[in-house]
Amino acid sequence: MNISVVFLVFLFSFLEPAVTLNIRDELALVNRPFVNRTASPTNFEHFRRKRYLGLSKRFKLNKRYQECVAPDDAKGHCKHLIFCPMAVLKNVQNVLDYLCVIEKMHVGVCCPDDIALSGVAGSQIILDLPGGGEDYEKNDNTTGCGIPIEGNPGSKKSIGQQWPWMAALFRPKELAQGLEQQFCGGAVITENHVLTAAHCTLGLTADEIRVRLGEYNFAKSSETRALDYVVESITDHEDFDKATYANDISIIKMKKATSFNTYIWPICLPPVDRDFEKEVAIVAGWGQTFYAGPISQVLLHVEVPVWTLKTCQNSFLQRITEDNLCAAGLDGGKDSCLGDSGGPLMFQLENGRWITIGIVSWGIGCGNKGSPGIYTKVSKYIPWIIKNTIAK
Repeated sequence: MNISVVFLVFLFSFLEPAVTLNIRDELALVNRPFVNRTASPTNFEHFRRKRYLGLSKRFKLNKRYQECVAPDDAKGHCKHLIFCPMAVLKNVQNVLDYLCVIEKMHVGVCCPDDIALSGVAGSQIILDLPGGGEDYEKNDNTTGCGIPIEGNPGSKKSIGQQWPWMAALFRPKELAQGLEQQFCGGAVITENHVLTAAHCTLGLTADEIRVRLGEYNFAKSSETRALDYVVESITDHEDFDKATYANDISIIKMKKATSFNTYIWPICLPPVDRDFEKEVAIVAGWGQTFYAGPISQVLLHVEVPVWTLKTCQNSFLQRITEDNLCAAGLDGGKDSCLGDSGGPLMFQLENGRWITIGIVSWGIGCGNKGSPGIYTKVSKYIPWIIKNTIAK
């Protein structure tokens, strides 16, 4: 089966004039730190295996949802892709043009009513690509994206395998000189793709970036099994505005697919229409530990509450839109900082899966009271992410 179709079946079935900023140069606009991060690692064991797509309880019935207009103006209903015939799915552009939302949570496709069901995807497709995190069983902690590692999110120092989807972006020339200083972060979303911020990659060619996966401590090369990957292509959002940082999202495609293991694992994409305001999320990175301070050699993380959009808008002269999330400690001190740009704002679903709800974008200073970090809201860009992963 064509890998694009496999990815579609997997992903869709589970998805669901600017004021001058005090920003950190064009490549690190939002790399934000984590203040007061210390703690001892926790011992743990964790096992992963290749995932086989078995239909969850939710998908065991071939259910039709709302009526819609299918390709060729045919009458159809919105359905999970796993129940739409391959004849419809083989045209990727058809899928992108006929997306629909199921129960305000999942992404589906408008499938014609009068088409034969032969060739529907089987229930045991071998999958190497991640997707959304909503449809896994609560106790299924060995398969699929966003698998949590035993650890203490309340600690400030991360464990080597705690956030296996974290990516560090380097400049090859600096690596060749032995300078291991990442300039931005990112998150693994497929075996070939890393999600990051457009301000991190704008103006750079594929030859000017290396992606490192499985990293934890830059000072101890043997602590994890970190691997560097050559970049094949960079796709910045076509409407990214370098003045306002609107649409600050980019996808890096690695030339060679990674192999998922304990140290390298994909994070899940978020539900389409869930509100994370007033939830507590986690942001991680190797950025500065305080504004104008030193870059961390060890991966750090911090818990940050997600602000309401109205509260965030009232905190800035700059325009904050529904395409943004705002997060930081309400009393200051907890924030991302320079060097953290492009990294994920993470949230753990009720089923234990971790999803990336935001991408570190920009901010004014780091950890200032009343001035949260601004993140690109990932759920607003699900169709764009799909288009620029499986359709290319």
